[in-house]
Amino acid sequence: MKKLSSFVLAVLAFSAFSLQTVAQSKTENVILMTLDGARLQEMFGGLDAEIFRSADKNFEKKATYKKFNAATAIERREKLLPFFWTELMENHGSIAGNRSLNSIVKTTNTHFFSYPGYSELVTGTARDSIIDTNEFGQNRWPSFLNFLQKKMRLTRDQAAAFGSWDAIELISTNDAKAFVVNSGPKGFDAPGIDPVLNEAAALTIGPAMSVRPDYFTYKFALDQMKKHHPRAMFISFGETDDWAHQRDYEKYLQSWHNTDAMLRGLWIFIQNDKQYRDKTTLIITIDHGRGNTGKDWSDHGSDVPEAQYIWMAFVGPEWSKRGEWKDSAEIYQNQVAATLTKLMGFDYSEQDVNAGRPINSLLLR
Repeated sequence: MKKLSSFVLAVLAFSAFSLQTVAQSKTENVILMTLDGARLQEMFGGLDAEIFRSADKNFEKKATYKKFNAATAIERREKLLPFFWTELMENHGSIAGNRSLNSIVKTTNTHFFSYPGYSELVTGTARDSIIDTNEFGQNRWPSFLNFLQKKMRLTRDQAAAFGSWDAIELISTNDAKAFVVNSGPKGFDAPGIDPVLNEAAALTIGPAMSVRPDYFTYKFALDQMKKHHPRAMFISFGETDDWAHQRDYEKYLQSWHNTDAMLRGLWIFIQNDKQYRDKTTLIITIDHGRGNTGKDWSDHGSDVPEAQYIWMAFVGPEWSKRGEWKDSAEIYQNQVAATLTKLMGFDYSEQDVNAGRPINSLLLR
């Protein structure tokens, strides 16, 4: 009986601690942001000269090489992503996934391509036997956005998903009419949208026929934030993956750099807006990795084992941890949905008991 009582007390104490952690949360808004297929090698090491050489034998003459090359990995990554590394990671957040520091982040799906990866991110569960193609169509399972919309009674405009790849509209929800969704090579049909921007989005050819330039995704998402202040968002950029598939390492690097500038623009708005300032948490990550050699860096999929490794950054008011994770337990793609909803005070297992659990090393203080 004494042992049982001790066990019960321990459980109650842990439950009280967990509730206290949620009650003390400073987060009132959450954003999931993704860069499609943006390798962890560039994230942690910047420009990769061997990869550049495999894509272009005259790479050293390229302006992009001269712009982003440097003597050390730290210098190269800061040239490629100056805002991310010198502002966000120094002052507002941390990043996991640098395997040289014994930090590992992986997918739980074994397909290592986009639809399964994005679905795992937004729903919290990999469904390998069912979702095995990028042409899967409308997702059959609700996402963390659907869950938060229901629990928080959000209007259609207070939850939103914007993506460069056209399939993001299908992946981000099982109900296309539940909240604002907009993706692919087209404009954004909403009141007040600049008609010139809308026309440009519809007429500009992106790196692939199913993908619009990331700038339009950025502008539409930012406009939604300014006008409607959504509490839960998914913003998905796509150019990195498409330029990589085309083995255009120069444009692949430039897309990384451009995304850093757009992230800076979003963060400046967040920190200057009353609803968002110091009350908004971002998880920034990727849907899959890529190969690690000159032969396979442009590829991913089940035949490229390296593509299972991803990176994940955490930015916001909740955590004091800064910079890179070291000697940490493995974390997984399927934990993102539960982590975001936990920050808002909810248990995601109410929607999906099989979903990955919150990343407790972040949440328990």
